[in-house]
Amino acid sequence: MKIAYIIPRLKDSGLTRIPLWLSNSFYPEHEVKVFYFSETNSQERCLSFNAPVQRISFTGFCQELKDYDIVHSHGLKPDLYLAINYHKIKGIKITTIHGYHVDELRYEKDSLLGYIWGNLWNLACRKLDLAVCISQTMERYYQGLGYKNTTVIYNGIKKIYDSRKTIKGSDIKTGDKIVIGTVSILNKRKGVEQIIQVLQKNTLYHLMAIGGTSQDINRLQLLAEKLGVDQRCVFTGYRENPWETAINIDVFVFPSRSEGFGLALVEAANLEIPIICSDIPTFREIFGENEVTFFQLDDIDDLNNKILMLDEIKDKVSLAKLKAEKLFSLESMCYNYYQEYKKLVDAN
Repeated sequence: MKIAYIIPRLKDSGLTRIPLWLSNSFYPEHEVKVFYFSETNSQERCLSFNAPVQRISFTGFCQELKDYDIVHSHGLKPDLYLAINYHKIKGIKITTIHGYHVDELRYEKDSLLGYIWGNLWNLACRKLDLAVCISQTMERYYQGLGYKNTTVIYNGIKKIYDSRKTIKGSDIKTGDKIVIGTVSILNKRKGVEQIIQVLQKNTLYHLMAIGGTSQDINRLQLLAEKLGVDQRCVFTGYRENPWETAINIDVFVFPSRSEGFGLALVEAANLEIPIICSDIPTFREIFGENEVTFFQLDDIDDLNNKILMLDEIKDKVSLAKLKAEKLFSLESMCYNYYQEYKKLVDAN
């Protein structure tokens, strides 16, 4: 089978890790190639694909793509490219939808631009042969927007072996501190300002935020200074192996306002770290009350009360780990994608 992946850039992100893991799983048994539009800058980590990679132009069609059995896009620019060139490609055209388009762009741009570009994105994805949703909640949402080409394949994560026993942790946990950790790109959609606000409730609370651009880190640091809690906040910036830093946190808080899946949530569960997350439909689908603890978005008192229940939350970690290993393994994800590819190619 000839499989092409189209991604925006080779930069490490939740979006690009999925095609990385898929391509590395299928290559070299299958003929796989990864196409991308833009280079990464010197401050960004470039992913290392086993399969060959090639830069292409958005404004010109890459003739090589005509002969692939599967062309699988990830992200706004790749999806638009695939839709624009739909009739030039003989093979099956697939996208994986990683989030809620209008919401995602509304946080990145503004409400009007997010609405316009989000709907253009939906128009492109509806045109393709298959739109893979990464949760049932997401599939119901997009079917409500007129999508007739959806299926569900959950994201999978790479196994992080032996949990706390073999991963070298940070030294931040000392004394009676309660170290609240989060791992994300730290943009407004991730809702990290709620953790900064809850630091005002208890002087024992400390925040370790891993990831994020300098722009988002500066925004959050300014808020921490304004609230007088900046001395209890650590912003590490990007880390290639974030869990080596986060492994010794007391509780993982994932306060997202909108989320397509939540890879970091599953990774925290795999490491048996106690989890508190926002009460949004995506997270409710992934984990139950017996596995993680939910808080109401923007209810800082509720978040504080849940952190104070830390001893009770710790009792849930084994069930959360079991769920992560059973339903969200890398092997299951790759197998499910391959079965979908094969079914579509055989029917074409």
